[in-house]
Amino acid sequence: MTTRVLGPGSLKIGATATAREWAGSITKCSLTASTSGEDAIPLLDGDELDGDDTTTYALAGSIVDSFERQSLQNFAIENAGKVFPFVWTPSNEGESDYSGSIKMRPISIGGDVKKKNQNDFEFPLLGAPTIGEHV
Repeated sequence: MTTRVLGPGSLKIGATATAREWAGSITKCSLTASTSGEDAIPLLDGDELDGDDTTTYALAGSIVDSFERQSLQNFAIENAGKVFPFVWTPSNEGESDYSGSIKMRPISIGGDVKKKNQNDFEFPLLGAPTIGEHV
């Protein structure tokens, strides 16, 4: 097993022919999973019926403010609530890509004066990610 660092890689959002690359402004990126489980259901005979687990995913990270018109922050504000396909390659040296559909949510802009500000983002996935082979 080879241990790799995150990056250089890519994050493309949008349909394949019109996907935009955002890796140049991202300082942190992860595919996060959150699992919640239901309590077991007691049965009359003393047994228990296992509760179901539900797992949701999000594409999350941090971005450096650019204040450019074509920034990911402006794209997220203008497209809040819309669903877009994405492909995330954590490392060009690695073997895996992750793809799926994300729901855009606005990203904060700004922060401390005279600083290179970073703001966090989180875009929920619709369903589970697809694991592909990076070529």
